Amino acid sequence: MTAADLLVVVAHPDDETLHCGGLLHRTALRRGTTVTVTLTRGGAGRTLGMCTEEDLPAVREQELRRAAEALGVTCAEVHDLPDGSLSDHEATGTTLVLEALRRWKPHRVVAFPPNGMNGHPDHRAAHRIALAALDRYDASPDVLLVTSTIQYTEPARPGFLDPRKVEAMRLPPTLRMQLGDALETKLRAMGHYETQARSVAKILRCYPETLLSEAFHRVSG
Repeated sequence: MTAADLLVVVAHPDDETLHCGGLLHRTALRRGTTVTVTLTRGGAGRTLGMCTEEDLPAVREQELRRAAEALGVTCAEVHDLPDGSLSDHEATGTTLVLEALRRWKPHRVVAFPPNGMNGHPDHRAAHRIALAALDRYDASPDVLLVTSTIQYTEPARPGFLDPRKVEAMRLPPTLRMQLGDALETKLRAMGHYETQARSVAKILRCYPETLLSEAFHRVSG
């Protein structure tokens, strides 16, 4: 199997597109092999009346696969760990990610930062899972954690990290990528997440600058 140029570890369908869709697409345009590892099928998310709660995991997986196709992702690996309680399954998640690392031998790995970007407990668990797997991996790829260049000012949400801690833990960007002509493709991929339209609309309304560039904090490499 050809070594992957980029492997992205996320918690839910849509995380890959919202946080590093531009990087995935740019890598694919260079004929690079790109892989996404999604730990849950997003069954705890909103349905917006488009499907039943029982059908939501399958619907979100299909949204992910359509978005991944738009971005040129080579392989979208989707697992079925419980959405909303990923922290209770970190050992299993670590094993899944470690297996993906050994299978794909990526040159670069992207994961969530310690604050999960917005304090989401699953995002934070995905960060710990990715780093635990990398710690056990017998190679040293370039490791990037997604981050933001703007202050976090969201209100408190039940079960999420306190917003003041989210901001205090925000990592400084050491790599920024302007999307340029990749923006259209990222927007097209975002459009496939119909069940998550409220989240997509919020980003378009409140954080339009994140569509123009993506920011990362380099851990190693």
